[in-house]
Amino acid sequence: MRILIIPDSFKENLSSTEVAKAIKKGIVNVLPEANIKEIPFSDGGEGALTVLQKYSAGRIVKCKTVNALGESIQANYFLFKEKKTAWIELSQASGLDLIPKEKRDPLIASTYGTGILIKNALERGCNEIILGIGGSATTDGGAGIFEALGGLLIDKNGNHLEKGGVSLKKLYKIIPPKISRKITWKVACDVTNPILGKNGAVNVYSPQKGASEKDIVILNESLTNFVKIIEKNFKRKISNLVGGGAAGGTAAGLNGFFGATLDSGFFILSDLIGLEKEIKDFDLIFTAEGKIDHQSIEGKLTGNIAKIGKKYSIPVIGLTGRLVGDYDELYKSGFSGVFSI
Repeated sequence: MRILIIPDSFKENLSSTEVAKAIKKGIVNVLPEANIKEIPFSDGGEGALTVLQKYSAGRIVKCKTVNALGESIQANYFLFKEKKTAWIELSQASGLDLIPKEKRDPLIASTYGTGILIKNALERGCNEIILGIGGSATTDGGAGIFEALGGLLIDKNGNHLEKGGVSLKKLYKIIPPKISRKITWKVACDVTNPILGKNGAVNVYSPQKGASEKDIVILNESLTNFVKIIEKNFKRKISNLVGGGAAGGTAAGLNGFFGATLDSGFFILSDLIGLEKEIKDFDLIFTAEGKIDHQSIEGKLTGNIAKIGKKYSIPVIGLTGRLVGDYDELYKSGFSGVFSI
């Protein structure tokens, strides 16, 4: 029997590599003769660099930058072999897991450090940036990235805004960075939430980044003003952009600032390594993530694996730390079984 193990990470607990090893250990205890292959994977956020390093031609670039609170760190990004495209993983510099729980502050957390990585890639001659945006500590709409590239965000008094989502309430004027050549921007995301509203970036994601009820009110006001000013300046409608709420509104912000396209991180990665071609030759598939729920079948790794399995009539078993929602919907999407560990 040929068995494929292709999990995502369990956020802030286990990497996808560690999850794969644990699943393999369990399978071997029952089926010691099974032919098992592990492909620790990602839907474009955390773990994408590991996948690219293993399956794509190119190399990891180390870069001095800052975390979401402005503290000096070193982070990595992936430079493809032809040196014209870079994959930037937002969580490498602006990730939630880089900030201890007691220090997390979504009001001042910034994507500036991710912008430093992008700037480094552009200075190396890249003309295409793919940004994987899972696992952020930020709710600044990508404003920090814009500033790191030389863009200016100004208040009514002509002062530069301080970093973080809280200051966006004061945004009045935007001065774009001077980038001398055309850059293709792609955002790899796995959610459908817009930047604003009850299902938006603030209400859905900022509580897990440390936001209090008071913070939520402030951040909603800030992003509402941010969206208004961007739409006025760049004539791009970002308020209802599907997936725009990803990474604290970074997806919508980059669409507004630079015209970035939003694509499924899972499919960008899977196309790069020819994943579907490999999957169809297995007899059984195990996939896993920290929580499996209705969002899993709306673009996340586990749901996409289940759909591919269904396409080729391969049973797919889902393992998760927390199982929430309608089992029938999960089974209809392609899972043969889903189990909480």
